[in-house]
Amino acid sequence: MENMDNKIYRVKILDIKDEYKNVKTYTLEKPEGLSWDEGSSFHLAIPGFNEGGEVNKKLVHHLSINTLDDEDTVSFTTKFSIRKSDFKKALAEKKVGDYLEFFKIKCHMKLRREGRPLVLLSMGIGLTTMRPLINKFKKNPTGIPELVSINVNRKENHLFEAEISSIDNALFKQVWVESRRDFFEMVKQMEVRNGIFYVVGSNEFLLDCIYSLRKLGVADEDIMIDLKEKKRELMFKAAENHIFL
Repeated sequence: MENMDNKIYRVKILDIKDEYKNVKTYTLEKPEGLSWDEGSSFHLAIPGFNEGGEVNKKLVHHLSINTLDDEDTVSFTTKFSIRKSDFKKALAEKKVGDYLEFFKIKCHMKLRREGRPLVLLSMGIGLTTMRPLINKFKKNPTGIPELVSINVNRKENHLFEAEISSIDNALFKQVWVESRRDFFEMVKQMEVRNGIFYVVGSNEFLLDCIYSLRKLGVADEDIMIDLKEKKRELMFKAAENHIFL
């Protein structure tokens, strides 16, 4: 179920951390009284995006919130490619003490506590969406007998590795895979066919995962992706004709 907050929040940047090459985590002030579910996302905007009463969509970007609402800050992680969008160019110029704005907080990825294993499948910085799910499970594993997270990325690019590897919970397992070939071979061999699968990555990665999970007999309703209902339907429709290479 989708929950949405349309109020525009103006917040100060408290910290900017280089995670690895071209990937940064921004820590923002948390507006007083603001709450959200794990797995939520928001629209982040450069101040001035709505000057004159019109929204400049080039200065707005959809991002995952990687903190929980009982933490003191709101954080997100993003990648800066060589060819930056207008939004990324403006964001790259922001410093600690500058302001950003966000709105449309919504959630499609909340933990399902149905007595079934949960499997988090992510590509690259898609792990930023999984961080609050992992931390929420760490605080309260009720209704979740097992949580497995599998991320495909180069060895030197393991996001939040120190934090995640320090989790002492027999019901949680983090797996790092360096190639997509090994990743999908691991998915094929998984023994949690009765699990609920959360998938985050590029559109091609989503399609490959949906295709692979369907081949294993996983029902579409047990594949969670971070898209609103109409876009979710289109993605699953596209997967019917997808050619997995």
